[in-house]
Amino acid sequence: MKNLILIFAVIFIYGSSYAQDSNSIKKFNPSNPRNAWTLGLNVTEQGFGVNGGYYKKLNNDMDLFITLSFSSVSDPSEIKQYDYYGNEYIPGKQNRLYSIPLTVGIQRYIFREDIEGNFRPLIMAGVSPAIVLTNPYSESFFKAIKYTQMSYAVGGFIGIGLEFVESSELSLGINARYSYIPVIGREVNSLENTPLKDIGGFQISFQVNFLR
Repeated sequence: MKNLILIFAVIFIYGSSYAQDSNSIKKFNPSNPRNAWTLGLNVTEQGFGVNGGYYKKLNNDMDLFITLSFSSVSDPSEIKQYDYYGNEYIPGKQNRLYSIPLTVGIQRYIFREDIEGNFRPLIMAGVSPAIVLTNPYSESFFKAIKYTQMSYAVGGFIGIGLEFVESSELSLGINARYSYIPVIGREVNSLENTPLKDIGGFQISFQVNFLR
């Protein structure tokens, strides 16, 4: 988690500096283009994922958004090891886990009247119902697909983010979220005899936003 926080902090500092020097776009105002669609990459301590979503303008400062993501999930206590021949394995590993959260939330642009340039800070919050898929680690990746089982999780998230407007049609964004998404119903295990209670955690997302 420390590495993810450090990455976001570096980008935040760079973005702030860039915004102070940029004269390419005037102060953010209601007539500036806003998000319509987005595609992105998620980075967590468990690995990578992808996401896509749609934004609906509510007023000059706030958007309603809905996104769908897909990413792998693992138990924080998993430890990768290697055998004599260099093959990777995880002691006690029982299942591969994947999450498909549908996030519905509100994002609000902040400091709108104070910041010049193409830099837009924002905050966000929302809910995250999710599907959790598991299949046996003992089988090969493709063979295990036919043994996939489904469970569910539901929770919420909060986050902060930055947008860098490139043109009237495109912006780039980064956001950091912390989510709490407890599993409900059927237990899911990544490691043997260790039910995973929460599939949330800290996440950084890099996004390409298509503006309207």
